[in-house]
Amino acid sequence: MPQNRPPLRTLQLGLSALAGLLDATGFLIANGYFVSFMSGNTTQLGVNALDGIGSVLLPAGLIACFLGGVTTGAAVGWTSQKWPRTILLAISLVLVSVATAAYALGSTLGFLITTAFAMGLVNNVFLRDDRSSAGVTYMTGALVRIGQNFAARMLGQRDRIKPGYGALWLCLLAGAVLGTWLHTFDGAIGPIVAVTANALLLVLAWRTEARGDLQE
Repeated sequence: MPQNRPPLRTLQLGLSALAGLLDATGFLIANGYFVSFMSGNTTQLGVNALDGIGSVLLPAGLIACFLGGVTTGAAVGWTSQKWPRTILLAISLVLVSVATAAYALGSTLGFLITTAFAMGLVNNVFLRDDRSSAGVTYMTGALVRIGQNFAARMLGQRDRIKPGYGALWLCLLAGAVLGTWLHTFDGAIGPIVAVTANALLLVLAWRTEARGDLQE
């Protein structure tokens, strides 16, 4: 769910924008596949299923990498007592940097699988106890909540309104627009910007945890 405290809110919105940037970049270089939107890849997996094993390897591989990232991130989040967000974003920074280098060296596949793993990982940045972490790289749930908020307003049931989901969706959209715009100049620019953004989010996470702001 959306965070209320300004530092955590900024971190959550920034992660959504980062996901949008990387997803748009991956989509453009992979001709229709995603590094964070696994519902889309699952649909592509189903569409390709009758075309032979060669057609399902990429979407299946991206889903597997994302799942591996989520699993790794959850393990780190549950076992790191003091710096879980900082550690996760540090790992993500390494992965996105490796992905950027892979793309610069001409390895589209290296970029895709490494970035998918990183996007799965960062969905655990807001992991708390045994509850599910707040998704920051996909917005279907956020759109459902936005629609429910519209219904609550129409019915005058303001106590049912849960704010903040619109901003998350807009940040993902803004990141995707930025990634697409950067891709029109040079495909390598978007990943470099993503590395910079990830580094800034790492600093923000470290500052919040250094102040003891660990709770959601």
